[in-house]
Amino acid sequence: MTQVSIPFDVTFARSQFPFFETDSGKDWALFDNAGGTLPCRQVVDRLHRFYVQNKVQPYGHSAVGVSAGQQMDDGRQTIADLLGIPLETLTFGPSTTQNVNTLSFACAGLLNPGDDIIVSEQDHEANIGGWERIARQTGADFRLWPVDSDTGELHLEDLERLLSSRTKIVCVTQSSNILGTLNPIDEIIQVSHHVGARVIIDGVSFAPHRWPDLSTSLADAYLFSTYKTFGTHMGILYVASDFLDDLTPQCHFFNESHPGSRLDAAGPDHAAIAALAGLGAFLRTLHHHHFGESDASLNALASHMSALTHRHETKLCSVLLKALESIPCRVIGRIGTEDREANIALLPHEKTAESVSVALAEHHIAAGQGHFYAHRLLSKLGVPLDDGVLRLSFALYNTEGETRRLISALEQSF
Repeated sequence: MTQVSIPFDVTFARSQFPFFETDSGKDWALFDNAGGTLPCRQVVDRLHRFYVQNKVQPYGHSAVGVSAGQQMDDGRQTIADLLGIPLETLTFGPSTTQNVNTLSFACAGLLNPGDDIIVSEQDHEANIGGWERIARQTGADFRLWPVDSDTGELHLEDLERLLSSRTKIVCVTQSSNILGTLNPIDEIIQVSHHVGARVIIDGVSFAPHRWPDLSTSLADAYLFSTYKTFGTHMGILYVASDFLDDLTPQCHFFNESHPGSRLDAAGPDHAAIAALAGLGAFLRTLHHHHFGESDASLNALASHMSALTHRHETKLCSVLLKALESIPCRVIGRIGTEDREANIALLPHEKTAESVSVALAEHHIAAGQGHFYAHRLLSKLGVPLDDGVLRLSFALYNTEGETRRLISALEQSF
């Protein structure tokens, strides 16, 4: 395929989102994308069609029930194809938080008193609390891989000191939802596998910026949320086949023989699953516009398109980071764009994060504020949890003009 050297057409990309055709979409600049992205038109259309035409029990003998089941099958297969993995390794849940809870319960049979579960202190609480609770229930030792108290970064040598033959599970985020830092996932997996541990990767903050390619991943489990990747509010859980075989089923007993149902603790929204087929159509549309016809797999198209959109986001992020040098605030994390995603958290020097967020809203700019469930990380960094940080996060539909508006509003708000 053509090398990623062409410019990203953000105007065309924005045409794929119904929000920008509304009055709000014409007025508001959205920089709270780490909390959830807009759904693309292809997803919205499928969701609407399902609720209008097929909101019945799927897989029945009626024509509408048959169609409902086919649409759900299409949604499931699309996500598998986008990730480059077998369908039976996927579980669709209501959220990543619930999927972590389900996965941790399923691991209970693998844990004994004296075993170790290691979780990074940098993680979102969704990928910490469930493991801490299952450790208490099984008698396993819950051990935090500590962050650097000055930078919030993780150091691989600290993990290596924690690892031992007792380590059964290692959990870590692929990129921090506060720092934006990309962690060395391949190295983490390698050293953890060396002692026989299973590795679980939280990709929630990574996936919105670069679509995960699991076709060659050695992770034992991977989680992310499609409502942060232009889809419906779903949690996606991948579990490698050999790991899945070792887990305690969380489904109805009569579904235990079906790998794709083993961790299906509760039936998620049928329409939300069906609508996810729109993500494949969305990425195909973007790819065709930029690169022309292609018979490559959805997984390859997604990876190729991600490289283009990531470059676009990084360019905008660098503009903001440069402007923040003259604004009285502390950037939490790296001040450059190398090995980080377009997700910036900052701490105002003289104002509260909440007051700045409110001031930005008066300029019709949506920004995040709070601790964003990275409670332990921010505590370690000495950030007041009642106010937290101001978080500015980019998506592929953000423009340079919006970024300049944001900078101007920040200068006035500080």
